[in-house]
Amino acid sequence: MARHMHEEGNALVDVVLGSEGQVVQVSLKSGTGYDDLDSTALAAARKVQCTPQGRPLEGTHVLLPVTFRLH
Repeated sequence: MARHMHEEGNALVDVVLGSEGQVVQVSLKSGTGYDDLDSTALAAARKVQCTPQGRPLEGTHVLLPVTFRLH
């Protein structure tokens, strides 16, 4: 749908991590202006998995930029 509508944009997603590197919360800090792209950015962020590497991650916020471009 986004491709058909020629939608592009940049989103910034705040990802909060749990103690094992799992995503416990996502929120949109800035959106693309298109609900479908913003929903896709949030869905992608929910799939993030980080490896603690010996450091506690619980409560860590990661800002994840997501860019949608048509080629």
